[in-house]
Amino acid sequence: MGARPAAAEVAPGAFRWSRRGVWLTAAALETYVLRGRVAGLPVVHTLPFTVLELVLLLTVATFAVESWRARRWPRLSTPFGSLIALLWVATAIAVAVSPDHRDALGIAKAYLVEPVLYFVVAVEVLRTGDDRERLVLALYVTGLVVAVSQAVAVAHAVLTHTLNLSVSPPVPTWLWTNNNFGGILLDPLVGLAAGLAVLGRVRWRRWHIAAAVVLAVGDVLTMSRGSWLALVAMALLLAALHPQRRRLLALCAVGFVVALMLPPIRHRVENELNFTSPANSLVSRANLWHATLDLIQARPVTGAGLAGYQQEIGSYRQALHAPIHQTHVYPDELILDFWVELGVLGFVFFLLFWGQLIGLLLPPLRAGPARAPMVAALAVAWLGIGVHGLFDSPYWKNDLSVEWWALTALVVLAAAGAAPARGAPRTGAAVAPAAPTPPR
Repeated sequence: MGARPAAAEVAPGAFRWSRRGVWLTAAALETYVLRGRVAGLPVVHTLPFTVLELVLLLTVATFAVESWRARRWPRLSTPFGSLIALLWVATAIAVAVSPDHRDALGIAKAYLVEPVLYFVVAVEVLRTGDDRERLVLALYVTGLVVAVSQAVAVAHAVLTHTLNLSVSPPVPTWLWTNNNFGGILLDPLVGLAAGLAVLGRVRWRRWHIAAAVVLAVGDVLTMSRGSWLALVAMALLLAALHPQRRRLLALCAVGFVVALMLPPIRHRVENELNFTSPANSLVSRANLWHATLDLIQARPVTGAGLAGYQQEIGSYRQALHAPIHQTHVYPDELILDFWVELGVLGFVFFLLFWGQLIGLLLPPLRAGPARAPMVAALAVAWLGIGVHGLFDSPYWKNDLSVEWWALTALVVLAAAGAAPARGAPRTGAAVAPAAPTPPR
């Protein structure tokens, strides 16, 4: 490879189509539900694919062509470069030990390789604050699809008298079989939109306000108690970061009390406190986590292997006299998910990833959210992922894994853009800091 030109030497129009591909991919996350197969291939015979994969891979291919034409090769020295190498080593081992190599390769491709390639492209081609905000707006498009579909599903259930809050899941959906999937995707987008709407002077502020309202309503309508808990945590952090924190914390307290007085919300919360209720999920989750810990204790290095959890967990659940009928593809707890799928290296990756994430977010936050509103909003978004991850799996799904790495790219870029303001060296790919712009 030849020497890579400095960022300033790259033509302004370079990577134009790659940037558009990054935005289009973010807006098209829910197209993963549109699936197909390529038949007649050697070795694998058939290759499943989703429309989301096609859009993502087209973006990566476009980036490769534009990099070749610009003689500018990807810089892999981002703050997450070594962690990506660790992740892929763990992935290779997890595929090798998997009881189903074909499914394991499919999961590795869709959840662990393609989303990371998307991250690499996004970090390389999104240079300015406007570029980053357009990625956020593109993510809102996906969130709008999810929120509207959830609202329609709830309205249909109410009109047909099929809404039953004493079962789990209580709400049918158009896009998935489980209402939690919508809540998991919406949580960080609500935090991102709310953070950008209230924590600083940003461009397209009215769009962020509108997105925060619509996405929050859709998130509440998922009836996911994990999402409700994430919304509470994000609201508290948002209030704590705001200069008028006392007033906002008081408003949060009033809002929580009012929300708990609403019959649907109160009923769902009461179900979770009643361990005999069929809609209570904590009892079944506790049994599942106990069995998963027993599995990890028996196989701490390799875990169950990619795509091996459903096959391996049954005997451990039976030993606890728990139902062995396994409908959970993952343990529904973020740390356990990474360990059981990728072994101890996956667990190490998870810890180091969050350590790196916090290390990038904290310095700009100390300087004040108003000086780096994107960083502050991302901190709120990642808190939502972390809180919901205590009770569910915010990564192991086509759209969620791409959303995860899109938000990671935004952290890298926003932290780099904020670095000159705090007198620290810029990290990762060269990006131009966003100039303050009046709200629209």
